[in-house]
Amino acid sequence: GNAVPIGQQGEIWARGYPIMIGYYGDPEKTKEALTSSGWLRTGDQATMDEDGYLYFVGRQKEMIIRGGINIYPIEIENTIIEHPSVAEAQVFSIPDERHGEEVCAWIKLKPDASSCQIEDIKKFLADKLAFFKIPKYIRFVDKFIMTPTGKVQKFKLSESMVNELKEAKK
Repeated sequence: GNAVPIGQQGEIWARGYPIMIGYYGDPEKTKEALTSSGWLRTGDQATMDEDGYLYFVGRQKEMIIRGGINIYPIEIENTIIEHPSVAEAQVFSIPDERHGEEVCAWIKLKPDASSCQIEDIKKFLADKLAFFKIPKYIRFVDKFIMTPTGKVQKFKLSESMVNELKEAKK
């Protein structure tokens, strides 16, 4: 790991007293996460400004690769929630024969936003994002699939979306 220039994206590495010594009983995972010199590879992508402040870009594991282009879901989520009718958004990928992965979004609307349509969201995003970042599939939902501790399970959203699309083809 080398430091990247100011403003360029890279993975956040951390080192110091609070960093773990490894994953209990899992030397392979420990080897993936920790360098021989004690740096923790966080899996988080960020940029740094001239003052040393980090700006989170996204998680490497959540990155969508659509047609060879890297897309970070958090950028799309942050843009979707700027829409006045949107309460929450989760962006994830599903497999796609043509592009490798396709962008999907599940959106919770605000209680007073029942008139909002999928096309309204797509038009809103068209003014703010590159065309390849606009989700091909958008669903309005009442809830997201969560762990018992309240973390969204994006892989479950993806599985559900794939199943829904398979059923629609029948």
